[in-house]
Amino acid sequence: MQIPIKHWIRRWKNMRLVTRLIIMNITLISIPLVISSWISSIGYSDSIQNNAGQYQADVVREFTSNLDAYMNELVLLSILPYQSPEMMEYLEHDKQDQVIDRYEDRLLLERFVRRIRVNGRVDIAGVALFTNHTHSSYVELPDSPGRFAESGDRERLLPVNTALSGKGYFVAPHAILSDNGTVYQVFSIARKIRSLDDGQELGTLVIDVPAEALTDRITHLAGSPTSLFAMMDQHKQLIYKSPSFPVEDATLQQYGGEGTLTIDSGRQSVLLTYQTSPVTHWTVLQAVPVAVLVQDARQVNRQMIWLGGICLIISVIVSIFHAMRITRPLSVLRDSMKLVERGEFDIALPVHQTDEIGHLSRTFNIMVSRLGSLTYRLYETEIREKNAQIASLQSQINPHFLYNTLGSISMYAELEGNREVVQMTNHLSALLRYSIGSDHSEVTIEQELEHVRGYLSIQRIRYDERLSYTIHADPLLLQHPIIRLTLQPLVENAIIHGLERGRGDIYIQIEVHRQNKQIQIDVIDNGPGMENEWIEEQHHHMEAGILPEGPGGHGLVNVHRRIALKYGNEYGITLHNRDEGGLQVIVTMPIVEVDHIEELKKGDTDHV
Repeated sequence: MQIPIKHWIRRWKNMRLVTRLIIMNITLISIPLVISSWISSIGYSDSIQNNAGQYQADVVREFTSNLDAYMNELVLLSILPYQSPEMMEYLEHDKQDQVIDRYEDRLLLERFVRRIRVNGRVDIAGVALFTNHTHSSYVELPDSPGRFAESGDRERLLPVNTALSGKGYFVAPHAILSDNGTVYQVFSIARKIRSLDDGQELGTLVIDVPAEALTDRITHLAGSPTSLFAMMDQHKQLIYKSPSFPVEDATLQQYGGEGTLTIDSGRQSVLLTYQTSPVTHWTVLQAVPVAVLVQDARQVNRQMIWLGGICLIISVIVSIFHAMRITRPLSVLRDSMKLVERGEFDIALPVHQTDEIGHLSRTFNIMVSRLGSLTYRLYETEIREKNAQIASLQSQINPHFLYNTLGSISMYAELEGNREVVQMTNHLSALLRYSIGSDHSEVTIEQELEHVRGYLSIQRIRYDERLSYTIHADPLLLQHPIIRLTLQPLVENAIIHGLERGRGDIYIQIEVHRQNKQIQIDVIDNGPGMENEWIEEQHHHMEAGILPEGPGGHGLVNVHRRIALKYGNEYGITLHNRDEGGLQVIVTMPIVEVDHIEELKKGDTDHV
């Protein structure tokens, strides 16, 4: 898998500059454009769907509230017997099986039914009052005169599954046969009438309302061809359903309460909103196809795609033109350099611009002119003289000039948005100030650890994710003195052996703690470790103060000798191979007196 990646990286590096610029520009333009268009289309569609769902819920809630207000009028009508002492007395006498004057009874019942019919708010189709005895029950069917009930009227006017109680029970639309032979579609409210004295059942009042009063409201609500409605009663039986309602009856039966959700009906996705009335316990459902909701969103998305495509084409054309404009002078310069390589020095490039390429062309002309007028010996002498001047100038560079230069680099990198360069220059400036910016040979452990953190931050940027580290220190030891630049050579040694000479990633752990009345600092890495012969030889060099041959080991010897000369030969550095792999470098130092620490703090404050 790595070979193809390396192959493509090599091909990319060897590709012509103009081709790379065109590919990069097209990629940087097309990818954000496609991603932003895709996210915008999804967000726009979801927003429309959510808003439509909220609107549907409001519509269904408003319809249910209006329907409940209408049904509450029926509830008030159903309790009229309790407001009529004559009716309650009539029903009480019927409970005692007392037969009163049939004519007076008929007049009483007709007045009661007339009172229900003239309510002025609800269109009543029929009224029936069933008592405990058929001879005293009274019915007035649609478009038929009132009469005392006959055998079978109760079963004909009340469905079998009607669960009557002292509360109003709403019966879904059903068909009844009137005395005139006409079948009428009605829905009803039925209520048991109980005695106010002992609570015994006295009779049942049934009020029939034309079904059109309900269906007309639903039809008016479903005025839009894309908004479809259905209604179920408390037994999950269908009361009303739009002709093209997209959800099956069996699926509708599982919804009750209140909610909005998106379901897949098989043919299409549907946004379904439902709410159950607390008065009738009937459930109103509204369904709108999702495709209808997002139709406008799709139109907008298509317009965005067209606009994005046009912008992409224009950007590609501009990118190609710009890339050719940049690379054409470079190609001319490349061809001219090939001629100079063959020994032709009478070449002068035309300079028509003042940007970097124009500056490069002018510099090339100057270089060719000098190459053509000077001999090799004079050129070599001049180079040596310039090298000597550069070396002399470098030795005279003021550290403040370096700080200011690094600050300028950090500022320009910040403006260009290159955070890694900013971090590296800031850390490097801090390292320079720490290394040469103080007259004190000792610092606190806290300052030394901050210096190491800056150094590790630079190395981490250099080695990317291959380097990681942790630093743990006893807070009581942070203000104790330590020789300046004690830990950096140790950390540098771990990086050299772990990353530059080893393989894989390197993890460095620094621990500062108290051990046997001494300060012990452990620098631990997970590198390949060292051979025991090398460790013994390194210990010998550190004790004798001999710098080893070759590029490695100088820092360890210098740090050990500085500690030994400062605190005594019993302190310094020891090296150990860890059983789990890697090298452990242990630094031991004495714990100084408190007065010494306070003096060091004062000295650092004065320096700052």
